[in-house]
Amino acid sequence: MKRFLMTAAAAAAMLIGSAAHAGPFILAGTDADDHGSFASGANQDGWFFMQRALENLAPGVTTGNKKVTILGSTSSSLTAASSAFNNSSLVALGWTLEVISTANFATFFGNANNDLGSGILMMDSGANIGGGVAGSSFVPYATQIDEFLEAGGALFSQANGYQWLSTLLPGLTVTSSQNTGLTLTAAGSSAFPGLTNADLSAGPWHNYFNNVGALPVLARSTNLVGGVNRDVIIGSSSGSITNPGDPNGVPEPGSLALVGLALGGAVLLRRRKTA
Repeated sequence: MKRFLMTAAAAAAMLIGSAAHAGPFILAGTDADDHGSFASGANQDGWFFMQRALENLAPGVTTGNKKVTILGSTSSSLTAASSAFNNSSLVALGWTLEVISTANFATFFGNANNDLGSGILMMDSGANIGGGVAGSSFVPYATQIDEFLEAGGALFSQANGYQWLSTLLPGLTVTSSQNTGLTLTAAGSSAFPGLTNADLSAGPWHNYFNNVGALPVLARSTNLVGGVNRDVIIGSSSGSITNPGDPNGVPEPGSLALVGLALGGAVLLRRRKTA
């Protein structure tokens, strides 16, 4: 009898563990895609930062989809994003790359159950680079992006206007302010191994974040802006935009009911034993 009770408890634990874990995200005020290159067999400067961002996000993806999705980028923006992926460690791990055109956004984000068939969504820096996508293009899909993260996907976004972000978190505001120089925090150095302040500072940055709350800051402005070193790159290792830091995603359909059955069976057997 004891053996069965332990089995029921173990089954419950397994079912609880099957819940999806919310994914990570990196939000940057940089336009690194406009300030990098591929040279000497490796990504340089901003493109290297983009590569490291993808490599940082991938281990936290729990959707089971090993695919990076570039959202709408064309021309120079697409070249930068493709180089960041193609020269990353993700390729050897079996990840693939796809590009979704702006004309197909509605179809892509209309997928049921927040399963977009992707692991990482990648947004360029908008008007700051040729072929970029305006931030307003993502506003109709802000909720879907948030739910995708809650379901275990990941996101890397750069200075694209962030109108979509403001619709999700009005308290977290984004200020446009072009400046130069970025310094990695301790959290940033851990998130982007091998990346240097010089890599991040190859070109100007264009946005900083206000009222970030408990969100980790990965890089701050080197120069004072309004008397303050501003938060230019932020992120979270889990959770969604509206619930950052929460590792618990949405349980798989039926999991909670099955957990209840398992625990209920254990209680019933215990009562029989003591009767």
